[in-house]
Amino acid sequence: MRRFFRKRLPAFLLTLVMVMTMVPAVSARSSADLTYEVDRGESVSFSKRDFRSLYRNEYSGENPSYIVFTDYDDLDDYGYLTAKNYRDKTISLDESALDNTWFYYDSNDVPKDVDYALDDLTFEANRRADSGTLRLKFEIHGTDSKDYVSCTMDIKVGGGSGSSKGDITYTVKAGEEVAFDDEDFVNAYDNAGGSGTMKYVVFEKPSSDYSNAGTVYSRYGKRNATSFTRSELDDYKFYYGDSDYGDYDLDELSFVADKSFSDSIEIAFTAYGGRGSKENDSVSGTLKITSSKSASSSKGDITYTVKAGEEVTFDDDDFEKIYENSSCTGSFKYVEFSRPDSAFNNAGTLYSRYGKRNETAFTRSSLSSNKFYYGDSDYGDYDLDELSFVADRTFSGSITLNFTVYGGTGTRTNQNVTGTLVITTDKTGSSTAKGDVTYTVKAGDEVAFDGDDFKKVYDSSNCTGSFKYVEFSRPDSAFNNAGTLYSRYGKRNETAFTRSSLSGTTFGYDSYEDADYSLDDLSFVADRTFSDSITLSFTLYGGKNSKCDQSTTGTLVITTGTSAVTSRYVGNIRYNTTPNTALQINANDIARLFRKYTSGGSLQYLTLTSVPATGSLYYNYYNASKYGATRTQLTASMAGSMIFSYSPASASEYDLSELTYIPSGSNYCTALTFTGYSSIGTAVSATILISVTASPVSEVYSVTTKGTSVNFPANSVYSAVASATGFGFSSIQLLELPASTAGVLYVGSYAADTTSAYSYGNGTDSMGQLRFIPNSKFTGSVSIPYVALSSSGTALGAGVVSIGVVDSVKKFTDISTSTWCYKYVTELASANVISGYSNGTFQEKNTITYGAALKLIMLAAGYGEQAPTVKGSPFSGYLAKAKAAGLVSGNPKLNGPITRLQIAQIAAKALKLSTTGLPSKKPFTDTNDVYVQALNAAGIIEGYFSNGTSTYKPNNTLTRGQVSAIVWRMKNSVQ
Repeated sequence: MRRFFRKRLPAFLLTLVMVMTMVPAVSARSSADLTYEVDRGESVSFSKRDFRSLYRNEYSGENPSYIVFTDYDDLDDYGYLTAKNYRDKTISLDESALDNTWFYYDSNDVPKDVDYALDDLTFEANRRADSGTLRLKFEIHGTDSKDYVSCTMDIKVGGGSGSSKGDITYTVKAGEEVAFDDEDFVNAYDNAGGSGTMKYVVFEKPSSDYSNAGTVYSRYGKRNATSFTRSELDDYKFYYGDSDYGDYDLDELSFVADKSFSDSIEIAFTAYGGRGSKENDSVSGTLKITSSKSASSSKGDITYTVKAGEEVTFDDDDFEKIYENSSCTGSFKYVEFSRPDSAFNNAGTLYSRYGKRNETAFTRSSLSSNKFYYGDSDYGDYDLDELSFVADRTFSGSITLNFTVYGGTGTRTNQNVTGTLVITTDKTGSSTAKGDVTYTVKAGDEVAFDGDDFKKVYDSSNCTGSFKYVEFSRPDSAFNNAGTLYSRYGKRNETAFTRSSLSGTTFGYDSYEDADYSLDDLSFVADRTFSDSITLSFTLYGGKNSKCDQSTTGTLVITTGTSAVTSRYVGNIRYNTTPNTALQINANDIARLFRKYTSGGSLQYLTLTSVPATGSLYYNYYNASKYGATRTQLTASMAGSMIFSYSPASASEYDLSELTYIPSGSNYCTALTFTGYSSIGTAVSATILISVTASPVSEVYSVTTKGTSVNFPANSVYSAVASATGFGFSSIQLLELPASTAGVLYVGSYAADTTSAYSYGNGTDSMGQLRFIPNSKFTGSVSIPYVALSSSGTALGAGVVSIGVVDSVKKFTDISTSTWCYKYVTELASANVISGYSNGTFQEKNTITYGAALKLIMLAAGYGEQAPTVKGSPFSGYLAKAKAAGLVSGNPKLNGPITRLQIAQIAAKALKLSTTGLPSKKPFTDTNDVYVQALNAAGIIEGYFSNGTSTYKPNNTLTRGQVSAIVWRMKNSVQ
């Protein structure tokens, strides 16, 4: 009453006023004079006219002066009032602030720093308020202090249908579970202006409706599962990321609905955060959980159907029809999507220009911040007609996107209409997934990780040094319902990893001492309800010595035992031959593989760990070698005891280059395995895969421009295999994936792997779903070897798909895709290494001149363009540079032919190949030149093999096509 007496009335009126306020109200009524309804967490504004009408019922024709609340004891239990002061600033008012506070009917009467205007007087309901009725008593006063009316107001809280939308909204079917996503709370914190980083969430005690709706759990269905009653839920802090800030991981929470659950419940929460260790910032919000029975219809204004793992393209005309069918005038111009709910995260991804240059993926947040234009880019950020949705492999059911379509006349966009887009699954869709590493586990069982699986991914990349440890990225929320990742599961020091703790931990390979846990101690224990698959992204680190300056990324997929067909053919080195044609194992192929897997280590010898199951493997098959034994057929029982030397030092040693395979039959694949060793004991185990087909399987070649994806040429592969074997195949298994520096081979929206059988056709998990997306800056050649499988999963033969990624495709009139050197010419021409004639031809059969070959070799080795030093001699600058660099001596005739020996010598010197450490046995019988041997060891040149004898023919000349193949191999060896 302090301000009432100090500011409103003279002292002599005090007694009069006290007496008057104790007189029963003239117009008091048994029921409320005003009634309002509001849902918990929402607000309702009072109408000035309502107060004026009540006053005029007693004092006809007059306007009131102010109102004052006289009984408001329960206000704080239900909420608070807000009003505006003389500065038009909104102020919150609880019970203590209402003592003798006046609300003026005329806002111009509000005195400075005292009281408020009746305009915009609003009641804000607490989110935690129980359903009930708040009764407030008030007086409406006129200009004469004797004229007033006593009245009552009832505010029914929670009596409506419930809030239509929470700050976070989840939908769940009766009897089922919905997982919380901590990123939703982070977004709510950030969007409400929270500073720093969100640290934890505290829930308010739910209303009594909670008891009949369901239960909130931590780690539902897992070890250490915890349920929370109404009374318990508000006793705990649920932390984001760091357990120092709470009791339970926010991302391990879920709500399990009762079987009778229908309608919805709301749980108020406060998210706390700040900077550093301070928790001085908080944001309030509402989590709404609604039954799927009350969710939107499965049919929208626009409906698209898509199979799990596949793509559906948007049609902008569908949106135009929505606009045209409305009452909007003018032309349709663009569309804006509202921010989808969290179900969008587990459904798939919305793309602009999916699989094309400038491909863009949209998150929930970024989708709502862009405009998608119809026809004219002046009205938006992306072309509506280039949008598509790629469904996740686990997508089932449907998702709904709300949108607003804008249009108008001229440049004005003042007309709009809203609608819904529903994307629903095709029940025939698949739900399988694959990764760079794939493990299969039954629901409720454990699957152990193998560190060597991750090492293979590292070794197959372009990283140098040794693989040291792996880090996993933070999984998505699907991880919570799949199972748990453990270190030393069921043993002493067992450790379970949450989504948050997994991403900050290192797992070492072998004895790498700086990691937190051993990679070989990891295992995944699937929940009993686990079905389908989950994907974990990882980064592998390694390098030379103790440095971890090399890294490559990949995906681990853990899938249930009911998923796709797998195949286990392996071919680190691959050969193709035909029936009755002997195949010579190339020792240099093994030596290069050894160097690749040991970051430069040198092969000394190897032992065989198996021999081919079909056909025969011989040592000294032609009985022409001076090393080791005479012609000997190798068997499984004896092969393991023989040591094959890369560079035999005496006649008693076995020569690795004398292994010969003799086919038996046709249209099959077989393998031999080995372990190679260096002089310091470094070991590499690998497999040689041999494909035997009726005729050679042709290489399938595709070319694409930089940054543009290319579909796997499934039909061409089918034709190549059918032509070679005489049979059609059922599926293929990939033997090797493109290096991460080149790009990623996808099947649908997932990375392809080397264990799955991709069927021939256009369905999910088919060859038709394979596509290669090159890295935006990559140019070069990509090789994808494969095995073709019959319907029973048996290999019919092996082949390779090559993809050239170029800046632009330069065409020659006499070179087509059927020309044997098309790949070499196309890629080298794009790289400006080779060029044709002024008439647009390349003339691949023409003998190449010394000068032309010299230029090509130097450009491929990294030397720049050289201007002529002699007028009229276009290659004179290259000769001058070659002499200065020690590549050439003497004065060769630049217009004359070049020999195979000369080209080998120039190329080996230009690439700076070492001539030491080469095998003691010379590869060719007609030349001992070390540069020829070095270039052969590098896999850049080959010889002519016949009946045990290999020749190089050093004095032969070469055609332009032949040199393009050599130069192409040089350029790719440099890269």
